[in-house]
Order: sequence, then C-alpha cells, then structure tokens
Amino acid sequence: MTILDNPSLREKLMEQFHIKDCFESLTGLNFDLVNFGADEFMIKEGEVPDCIYFLLVGRVKFYACSVKRDFGIVFMNKGLIGDSEFVTGRAATRSAQVVGDALCMRLSTRTSRHRLMSDRTFLRYMTQQLAEKLTLTETTPADAGTQMSTEERLYDYLKLSAEDGRITESLGTISGLMGVSYRHLIRMMNALCDEGKIRHGKRKGAYFLA
Repeated sequence: MTILDNPSLREKLMEQFHIKDCFESLTGLNFDLVNFGADEFMIKEGEVPDCIYFLLVGRVKFYACSVKRDFGIVFMNKGLIGDSEFVTGRAATRSAQVVGDALCMRLSTRTSRHRLMSDRTFLRYMTQQLAEKLTLTETTPADAGTQMSTEERLYDYLKLSAEDGRITESLGTISGLMGVSYRHLIRMMNALCDEGKIRHGKRKGAYFLA
C-alpha cells in the first residue's frame, strides 16, 4: 500500500466521488488517499481493522480460508470496505484482496468511532452499503459449493474472476484458493480445455474463457 501525499488530488477525488456527501461534517475525520498494488491485502481474515476504505477505482475480492470448502468468493468494484468490522468491532471473517490495482480513500476509525456512530448521514449511507453487500453475497450461496467437485468450483471461480474473458489470476494464487497443488491445478485446467470450457492462450500459462 502506498499513501499518495497529494492534498489537491485528494480533495478533487473527495468531490468527484461525493465522499463529503456521506457525512454530516468532516470535522474530526482523517482521510488518506492510498493505492494498493495487485494481490495486496486491504484487510486480512482474523484482523480487526482500524480504518474504513472507500473503493474509488479497482476491484477487490473477498474470501475466507474456508473457500476450499464453501467457495464463498465475492467481488466488489465500488463501495465501503471494513464497514462490517467497524459496526461489530470484531475481527474480519473474510480477507479483502486487491485484483489488479486499487485506488481508495482511507478513513481512520482509531479515534473517531464515537464521532462516526453519531453521524446520522454516515450511518444511513453505511446501512445502504451493508444491505447491498448482503444482496451480493446472497447471489453467491456458500452452500452450493459443498455439492460441487473441485473442478466445478475451479470453473466457477474462473468465470467470476476473469476480466473480459481473460484469466488474470496467477496459477499459484488459484491453486492456493482451491487447496490443490500447482501440478493438480494444471491437470484441471487442461481438463477444462479438453471440455471446451476454457482455452489456451498464445503465451505459455495464459488461459481464456471459451
């Protein structure tokens, strides 16, 4: 993560993405403009974050270590990250990992919890965000993954994570998420190619949805 020390750009983006409209007042709030690189974690499962992120540009995936069992992966390209943990005060049950790069506005909650919980405008906005996340997770039911083979779960993941039909995730990352060895992942990828579900790219190790 890189903090972008550019006050004028930060103010411009605060206006452009209407962040000021999410609060009754910005008094006592500390914002930073931050950039995450590919595969960096914004929040790790088991941690209690001390900030909330406004995702401005980029894509983030949420998953738990139990993904090998329930395949509970969800993607977001806008909205709040860390709001659920802020409300409950509990450790994150899922990791939030950047896909590609992500530009965010980071709001520190270390000393402003009481201030934010008294801000009715922010609470309304956060409630809306939480409701949208609930709807999103309900469209990716965890129980469905328990009845699927590893190869089926792999194909579902590839369809979710592909960008314009191109599989951008590294095979090492995918093998870890699927809970299989790299060699076994290659066998499954080849099997999906044989079934016509995906296809090899011209470059070695490149794959596309068929």
